[in-house]
Amino acid sequence: MSDERVLSEHLGAEKVPRAGVLSPVLLVSKLTPPRTLLSLVPRRAVLEALRAPAPLLVVSAPAGAGKTTVLLQWSETQDRPVTWLRVDRADNDPVVLLRYLAAALGRVAAVDPEVRRLLQITVPPVGERVLPLLAHALENAAPFVLVVDDAQLLTGERCWEILSVLLDNLPAGAQIALGTREEPLLPLGRLRAEGKLVEVGMDELAFDHDEAALLWAAQGIDVDDEALDAVVKATEGWATGLYLACLTTGRHPGRDWLPEVRGDRHDIAAYLSGEVLRQAPADVQSFLCRTAILDELTAAACRDLTGRDDAGEVLRALARRHLFVSVLDEARSVFGYHPLFAELLRAELGRREPAELSALHERAARHYREQGELDWALGHELAAGDVSAAAGIVTANWRTLWDRGQAETVRRWVDSFADSQILGDPALLLTAGWVYSALADSAVSQRWTIAACRATFDDGGTPFGAASLRSAQALLSATVAPDGVTQMRKSAETAAQLEDKPGTSWYVDARVTLGTARWLAGAGRRAVHPLQVAARDGAAYNPSAELAALGTLSLIAADEGDWPAAQRWAANGTQRLAELELGSYRRMLLVLLAHARVAAHQGLREVDGLVARIDESLRRMVPHPWMAVAACVLLGEVSLETGDHAGAVRWSARAQDALHQYPDAGVFGGRADRLRKALERARGIEPFTRAEGDLLDVLPTHLTESQLAEHLCVSRNTVKTHLRGIYRKLEVNSRGAAVERARELGLLKNE
Repeated sequence: MSDERVLSEHLGAEKVPRAGVLSPVLLVSKLTPPRTLLSLVPRRAVLEALRAPAPLLVVSAPAGAGKTTVLLQWSETQDRPVTWLRVDRADNDPVVLLRYLAAALGRVAAVDPEVRRLLQITVPPVGERVLPLLAHALENAAPFVLVVDDAQLLTGERCWEILSVLLDNLPAGAQIALGTREEPLLPLGRLRAEGKLVEVGMDELAFDHDEAALLWAAQGIDVDDEALDAVVKATEGWATGLYLACLTTGRHPGRDWLPEVRGDRHDIAAYLSGEVLRQAPADVQSFLCRTAILDELTAAACRDLTGRDDAGEVLRALARRHLFVSVLDEARSVFGYHPLFAELLRAELGRREPAELSALHERAARHYREQGELDWALGHELAAGDVSAAAGIVTANWRTLWDRGQAETVRRWVDSFADSQILGDPALLLTAGWVYSALADSAVSQRWTIAACRATFDDGGTPFGAASLRSAQALLSATVAPDGVTQMRKSAETAAQLEDKPGTSWYVDARVTLGTARWLAGAGRRAVHPLQVAARDGAAYNPSAELAALGTLSLIAADEGDWPAAQRWAANGTQRLAELELGSYRRMLLVLLAHARVAAHQGLREVDGLVARIDESLRRMVPHPWMAVAACVLLGEVSLETGDHAGAVRWSARAQDALHQYPDAGVFGGRADRLRKALERARGIEPFTRAEGDLLDVLPTHLTESQLAEHLCVSRNTVKTHLRGIYRKLEVNSRGAAVERARELGLLKNE
């Protein structure tokens, strides 16, 4: 990759990354405002509208309205430092977006180098450390301006949450300016009401007569007022339409083409762009069409697509002629077509050389693969129709991206395939299973996880490092355990048998999963050996598995009453967790639970803080079903031991709720029942049976006895029997009194 196009995240930093820390690079062109001919026309009226001191400026209009130009001109009038970020679809990943934001903000604020380092480790602690550090840097900065252009390409809610955090922590006098085609996912209503928002739309961006005259004069074209008024009226002052008309009239009088300027903006752009294209020499037309499939234009990429060794000279000539080619970096080595012009060129290419489209996309994919720009390579492979090659990019690289914390990027990659394409590629199906199992508790997640767990795979190799497709499937099934602990243990035994070569991340994963499954199944002593292996080897090959092993070993020791060992394993896990600096991650949960359990046994005051931290972690992550049950039961036991009966009731209720969704939770099913009975005894109540407890939970509803029977899938006589038991144990004689008494005692899990 050219040194002119990338920026190391460690430029100017004194720290050297630790061994094993990945060092992504940033594209300089995204941190540089583009330059076009439209920049030469001062937009005084709209610039005046932007002078309001609101923290957020939103310039929102369709493509070609001149948003970028206005923001550029406005930024050049500032007496504050200005930094720029042009986003693209790859930024729909919080970690990627934060890397660019840190680089952009580092130009106007004292961003702690720790931010850049934290964003390179496995599972960056975004909410825990990165955002607080960035917020601190902003709060202590002098007034500045951050321009975020093409903001409509940010579609992820988490990315907008990040921008919202930055907005809330701006120092007095600082502003964020957004250029977008769509309304941003920010609380605009609240910001309007608080006077913290300035909005500029299409009406304000439209060129008037004088501005259109300046545009044409900058191109060296004389035009009379009547003709100019006609053009402004036909295009409704639309910047791109005026610009295209300007380029067109250089060769043809307005009377020849102006009658054709009608319809919506897309129609106008298509007609006028065609006129502009036809004015170019044949070889330039071919160059324009063939390179229009690229997101960014560089000499190397254009040379690979056109075969022209003078591609760089052609690009610079096009930029000098202002033929809808923007300069995207200060070194004038990266260029870009205007989106509407690129759309026309791609359509023209499809008409002229339809048979060449696939070959061109293949060349582009090969170029980007060689440059390490896999996001663009993937898009071109799919555009070329080579699903197998596209799937190969995903399956060969998803683990690397995962280790960079770019989980959202991997999900977006998988989302780019049709369902049939995923199901037709075994390695891609397994990748989808792993990816979706870790990202969201949704119908889509469950569908792909279950599909991957239940498909038939052979012992063929995998592009992502597992011993075989079957071993990766067995390990996925054991990790997620969608069918309960009994099947979890069977899958874990299979995975451990197949992943039998030490020295890999997959081997360590298989060991820790086997140990966890045995523990959950009630074979705690047989779980110790594989967990010790995972704790030992995980430090070198799989730190997250190491954490899970240390936490589980501590919990097993506590189960057996060996508190010195439990304390030792928990201390080791806590130390490693601090060293690894991970963000919210499922496997860290076991270390936190072990720490809380040991602290409760020792009567330490830190228990409350640990329980609160675990509760917050559970909200940040999506725990596997078995993990949710285990966490709730353990926290209920901890709360009961420390005398926090209200907390114990809440955790017990959550455990029972989780068990309804996941009944085969191994030993934790029985532990959940024992916890509930212990709470009832603590209140001087004879313990309810499980059936009585289920009925008690729905007594506050308005269901009749018959409806209760139908809801619980029992007979009405059975409901009457359970009601008599509940009344007797609560010492009441009516349903209303039972509900009131149960509410007083905190026995209703849904309240």
